[in-house]
Parts: sequence; structure tokens; C-alpha cells
Amino acid sequence: MAVSILCHDISDLCIGKPAVSSLPLSAPVSDAVSALRRSPSQSLLITSDKPSPEKKAVTIAGSICLVDLVCFLCSEGKRLDDCAGSLETSVSVLLQKGRVRRVEPHSSVLEALDAILDGGATKLVIPLRPRASIRKKHSTESFCLLTQEDLVRHFLASISVLSPIVSLSVASLDLIQHEFPSVQSRCSATSALSLLNHHKTPVAVITDSGHLIGELSGPIISSLDSTAVTAAASDIATFSVDEFVDWIERIGRKSARSVPEVVVCQPGSSLVAVMVQALAHRVDHVWVVDAKDDCKVVGIVTFNEVLRVFRDQLTAVEEIVEF
Repeated sequence: MAVSILCHDISDLCIGKPAVSSLPLSAPVSDAVSALRRSPSQSLLITSDKPSPEKKAVTIAGSICLVDLVCFLCSEGKRLDDCAGSLETSVSVLLQKGRVRRVEPHSSVLEALDAILDGGATKLVIPLRPRASIRKKHSTESFCLLTQEDLVRHFLASISVLSPIVSLSVASLDLIQHEFPSVQSRCSATSALSLLNHHKTPVAVITDSGHLIGELSGPIISSLDSTAVTAAASDIATFSVDEFVDWIERIGRKSARSVPEVVVCQPGSSLVAVMVQALAHRVDHVWVVDAKDDCKVVGIVTFNEVLRVFRDQLTAVEEIVEF
């Protein structure tokens, strides 16, 4: 049974997921602002160029999300009156190499895990298989994006196969990363965004004594509206972290968008409890707080490390079965 989980076609996880929108590499950032607002996946694929009618294959240059846009528009050193000029820049300035990896629909879940854990990808691009009735009408491919969250949900659906490992604590499984980026609330929002952009992991907002009072993360920023961010880019560049977090919450209330909560656990929390917490709040991480001081942050558990544990566990079972 464990072997079958890894051998599923990755296309099985794409069922019901919408095709992701795309933009050519030459498109301006302003086009990305509009496209991100409409995108159900909160991400965009960037293609190297517009394929001709004769060319079916699409060359994927990378992907961008709202975090990339915010970090670019509000980056340190950018002139506050230069937002209009920034919007006319090519979306190529937003791309970061290695973020996405194309995986064919017939690839196994194990191959998908390898692309993330060994290849360094954070998202997988899966070509969608067109229905036979419309296959001839379209000259280009369409794709969906799979995230680490999709893979974690896949494993949670087969939780009985993964026992007893899921009942073990995150501490005993060595899942806690004790080094993580952090800022204090009085620091500038641009410095926090720079950390988020550089480390690609959530940034803890802490007090002088190390107590967790908030965070800046991909899921939180993705809850914003791209046009609201663009309109307020000059203001955001002057905000402190505390002011930026308050602004995010105000914008969320005005637009009726749900801003993810900061999710915490303790070192003794079970892996399955942490998975359920994160998935319920639509985040890809959980902060770990001290068992004796439930506000002092001591580390973070990310989906990347959760998936690594599953791959190691299941491939070990697979090797035993083959032997």
C-alpha cells in the first residue's frame, strides 16, 4: 500500500485544479498585476515567448506570485516615486531560477517529491491532458500548478498507511528548524520583505525577548489584492513591520479576504496534528513555541521537511518490499 502511494501518477493530484494563467517574458509588470488579481491559483507561469500556431511546446521560464510582486515594488533602495516606472518593467525582473519544475503527467509521486526535495522546486508544473474532443482545437499546452500543500494533502488522505510515523512528535522526527529569519515589529517592512524574498521561508515577528507576535509569509501576502498592493507600494515602503501587518489586516477586512492566522505548536506535538493545523489554515508551515513558554518561538516546521520525512519513510518501505 505504501508503495502504491508513491507510484500514483502525479496527474491524479491535478483532478479539479484549474489551468494556471501565463504571461510572456516580455510582458510588463502591470500585466502581472492584473493577471494575478484574476488568477485562481495565485500564481502565474512565465513563458519564454509566445508560441506560434505551429509550435505546440511551451518553454517555461518560471513562475511568479504576489510575494514576488510585493518584494519588487517595495524593495529597499527603490525610489518612492518610481512605482509607475517599475510597472512598465519586464516581468523577467520578478523571476527567480529553480522555483518551478516541469513534471510529466505520467510521473510518479516519488518523482514529484524528488523534483521538490532534490531539485529545489517549490511548485510543480504539470501539463494538463486535453480531452480528445478538444485536443485538435488548441495548438498550445495548458498547465496546472501543484504545491507542497497538494502533496501533503495527498499523504494525509492515506494517513493509515503512514502510521506510526505520523503519531510521533515533530521534535523526535527532527522536523524543527531552529534557525529562521526574524525581525522586530519596529523594523522596516522593506527589511522584512527582503528577508522573506531571500530565505523563501516565513519571517517571524518577535519581541526583544523572542516572543512571537506575528509573521510575514507567502500565504499572508497572497491574501492581498494585487491592485491594492500596487496602489499602496509607496506607503508600504515607509511602514514598520507592525504597521504593515496592521495594513494587511485592514485590507483583508475591507475586501472580505481571509488573512491566514499565525499557527503554532509545541515540540511534543504530533506530526499529524501539525499537518492538520497547517492545512486547516491554508499555510505551509507551523511555528514551534517553547513548551514552558507558549509565546517564545524556538523554531519552525515547514511542509518541505514534512515531505522529506514521508519520502524517506516510504522509500525505505519500498526497498524492503522489493528485497
